[in-house]
Amino acid sequence: MVVSRAPVRISFGGGGTDLEAYYARFGGFVLSAAISHYCYVAATQPTDGGVSIHSLTSAYDSSEREQAGEEETLTRLTDAAMSLLGSDDLRRRGVSLTFACDVPPGTGLGTSSATAVALLHALTTYLNRRTDAATLANQACELEIERLGMPIGKQDQYCSAFGGLNGIAFASDGVDVVPLPLPECTRRALHTRLLLFSTGQRHNSSAILRQQREDTHTKQATVEHLHQLKALAQVMCDLLLAGELDEFGRLLDLAWHEKRQLSAAISNTSIDSWYFAARTAGALGGKITGAGGGGYLLLYAPPERVRLVRAVMEEAGLHELPFDFATRGAGSLACLPRRHRSRLWQGDTSPERRRHLETTQPTAG
Repeated sequence: MVVSRAPVRISFGGGGTDLEAYYARFGGFVLSAAISHYCYVAATQPTDGGVSIHSLTSAYDSSEREQAGEEETLTRLTDAAMSLLGSDDLRRRGVSLTFACDVPPGTGLGTSSATAVALLHALTTYLNRRTDAATLANQACELEIERLGMPIGKQDQYCSAFGGLNGIAFASDGVDVVPLPLPECTRRALHTRLLLFSTGQRHNSSAILRQQREDTHTKQATVEHLHQLKALAQVMCDLLLAGELDEFGRLLDLAWHEKRQLSAAISNTSIDSWYFAARTAGALGGKITGAGGGGYLLLYAPPERVRLVRAVMEEAGLHELPFDFATRGAGSLACLPRRHRSRLWQGDTSPERRRHLETTQPTAG
């Protein structure tokens, strides 16, 4: 069994400048961090050949999700990935694929791209081929944007493949991933000041990004907002490197107000009220993760305000998602995490399979 995982991410600034409509003309820049929640793909050798797909959780989201069931969406993703890697070897050998994810799709954490990265890593490893983060990220972009026609940017694939906290620059001739070498004390301090809450609302990122892509071509105001978002993301990097964390938090607030100007669909009255409540409780800044319209609310609060902000959000009915930074990107495990194994047993309850899943421990990756 080959089990690959790839982390999801939180984006701090610059989102939207990773769309080709913008970066091909002006160059894009995004500041984002991989976090310790993952999408998984397990690849096993079937006894009777062929290609089969199983999903333990709703791991993938796409613009076609409303028109097609999850099985059909995952089939399209798998067919495109096999074609990209060379489907003849895979179809001749046969493969059984199992998908799982720690967080649901449509929540702005980049689960779609993390799934694509994990799938490519799993299939590559299954074929006994070697790969690296840059190749995985580039292949995932080709898979989602070119072959599946999704109107998305490139930051999610690169953050998931590389892991860590990075400034990522986008241009027509390539992508440059620059890790931020924060001292461990700064990294820990930043982590303790960041809070992530589920709004319980799904979003339609494809619709938001498709409109933004069109507006980038036709509206100068949209371009100016994206210029400002890129500049703020670059200053955020400088502030983190200087250890100016509270100033970083205040820039999150500025960037959120700038981002809201891109589309009326990015926020709504509920999101605005939650964000206002958090700010009143002492949060210096924050944003909705991803394209907007729902998902997770990311907040930055000074240490003395964290407890109050957390209490106010929980009183409002928002559930916190604890996380840490994921220093590594896509990699291999020895088996699926325990929380996903019981559902895998539904498909194979043999003593051999149960014993393997119960005793095998994850490897670094």
